[in-house]
Amino acid sequence: MIKIIQSYKVDGSVIALHADESSIFFTSTLGILYTVDKMLWSMESHSLIAEGQSPLHAYQKGAAFSKGGHIGYSTGEKGSCSVCLKLPPLSESPPTSSVNTADERPTPLVENQTFLRGHDQRSVVMAFCGDTGKYVLTGGTDGRVFMYSTHSAAVLMSLKPNPDYISHITLNDKGSHLAYGSYDNSLSIFDIRHQKEILMTYLGDVVIDSFFYNRSNSLYAIRRDGVSYTYNLKSNDSSEKALFPTWPSCCVVEASHRFAIVGTRSGDLHIVKLSDNTKFSTFKLDQGGIASLYIDGSTLFVGFENGWMYIIDMNAFVDDFSQALSVKNYKAAKGYLDQNLFLTIHPMSEMFQDAWEEILKEITDKFSTGNASSALEFAAPFLSDEEHKKEFEFLLKKQKDFEEFANIVQNKKILEAYIMLEKSPYLGKTDSARKLEYLFNRTFAEAKKLIAADPLNNSSKAQELLKPYSSVATKKEMIYSLFKNYQLFLQADGYIKEKKFKEYFTLTAEYPFLASEEVYTRVCALAESAIKKIKNMIENHQYDEAMLGIKQIAVFLPYKETLSTMVREIHLRKRFLELLNSDNMESVYELVHTNPELETMREFIEFDAAFDEILSQAMVAVEKGEIKLTQQILSPYADIRMFQPKIKECVRQSCYNKLSNLLSESNMGAAKTIMSYYLKEFGRDNEYKNLLKKYGLDY
Repeated sequence: MIKIIQSYKVDGSVIALHADESSIFFTSTLGILYTVDKMLWSMESHSLIAEGQSPLHAYQKGAAFSKGGHIGYSTGEKGSCSVCLKLPPLSESPPTSSVNTADERPTPLVENQTFLRGHDQRSVVMAFCGDTGKYVLTGGTDGRVFMYSTHSAAVLMSLKPNPDYISHITLNDKGSHLAYGSYDNSLSIFDIRHQKEILMTYLGDVVIDSFFYNRSNSLYAIRRDGVSYTYNLKSNDSSEKALFPTWPSCCVVEASHRFAIVGTRSGDLHIVKLSDNTKFSTFKLDQGGIASLYIDGSTLFVGFENGWMYIIDMNAFVDDFSQALSVKNYKAAKGYLDQNLFLTIHPMSEMFQDAWEEILKEITDKFSTGNASSALEFAAPFLSDEEHKKEFEFLLKKQKDFEEFANIVQNKKILEAYIMLEKSPYLGKTDSARKLEYLFNRTFAEAKKLIAADPLNNSSKAQELLKPYSSVATKKEMIYSLFKNYQLFLQADGYIKEKKFKEYFTLTAEYPFLASEEVYTRVCALAESAIKKIKNMIENHQYDEAMLGIKQIAVFLPYKETLSTMVREIHLRKRFLELLNSDNMESVYELVHTNPELETMREFIEFDAAFDEILSQAMVAVEKGEIKLTQQILSPYADIRMFQPKIKECVRQSCYNKLSNLLSESNMGAAKTIMSYYLKEFGRDNEYKNLLKKYGLDY
């Protein structure tokens, strides 16, 4: 079950959705924009395109919204390929028509129209770039991808053409990375910020939709053939799994970036776990095919090809769910999960899933005492999970084994207990198994004490004490080592008592059988706890304190490599800060390029953001064709290798726009000068040829 807050029915297919603080926006394949007041749930409609234009395809991504309050729509009006408009404000007085329908004739939205030109036909797909929506990207039947200024419609970037239609376009939140697919089955990932192609690959079928996640280090995509695809931009690892039985149409990532929500033409919603690209759950909605999805906080908007639009509360009952978990009332918690299926992907649901291990302990304890009905009561809230159900059913069949094992351990039939444990590993999760191991550790420690007190006279007593374990396969080697090398065991205990950890680990490295003692695990836990604290110090820039901590635990020899890595990281961070404070921009970027782990430092993120502001200023010059100003604005970064391709593209596009302006004004004298410069710097590319061909000139 899910909780639908509100629903609307319009004509056409709902292909794009958006929301801000006060309004909800969606648009249909008929070129109509709908605006919903979040307070009153009233709806208004506006026409985006001129009458007489053919509708878009029911699943076409030919419309898009920006975070800055723009809408883009595919159109062929006035020789254009798309139109961009500012979203209209809500009317002062709500319309008198029905809250949930759009029967009135739409009001034409003609103010602040910006027509985009570049494709040979209406654009097929489009998406806005960045937080403010200053830029918009379109893909067409000509295989081209263009980036425009939303304000002026000037082309700011164009990518090399594909041989087939562009199937989709997506950008990351910052607008620095672009992914697009084509009907030649290709998928491209492009770094806009650095003008660099990250991936160009051919898949088994057309990519229909995608999104970036994991801080833009990963891409998730869905293919027409039902394949779910992930790609890691850092490691180049990818995963392809056929998860969807019907044609997927759209996908979004939920707020925690752990799950993808995928809509299909059959009306199914699939939830995919991104960490391993597996299907988490599926449920069917009661309308036709799903054409669009959008998430705003905890609200999911679903657009259907039959004109319905659903607004779904993904966090319905979350407070009740949280309260039930806090008191470990898993039966009540399961009830809330059943009432809202989206709670299963809420981060809090991990507490419910993690509780299964705790419940397993209760279940095995109940089986050990012959109380199967009570075990079922504990397990019931979790048995809708197929894996949990299989595990419980398996344990239920072994109920007699649990009872028998508990009795054997209780009666201290040591050898028989260990034989049974070896044959039936599932018994290892029981309290009886833990008790069995505790008995051995306690007995072994007592034997060591006897030997320490008087090795010659107490050796036989120690052997008698450990005799019940001497035939146990997993224990006899350790027992043999104790009597053969008791001096080493006593020496190791002495080092621990005196806190001589360096000597202790040197000894255990030379004699590995010493590491099988429980005390070895406890000592290692001390080091791991300290390392965790030191890592937090490094993240909080407490480098001197971190170095002191590393020196203090340097005696924990098994962690030498880990500690060396941490020391190197501290030195790198300090070197980075030195270069940053010396205003040595080129050296800063070279250091980070060589050591990518520095990219996550807050200081570098703030430092690097300065380029985005410079680039934004340069784009204004690019759209106006001001070549020298473009070069001047970007000059502080001219010697930074990673930015040189972007700077070159900005200058090329600025030169192209200048030439286009001059040719449109028939200023051939100035145009020839720019043509000469363009050919010298960038060559006779297709952009140049097509521009001159447009004006009937030889190229």
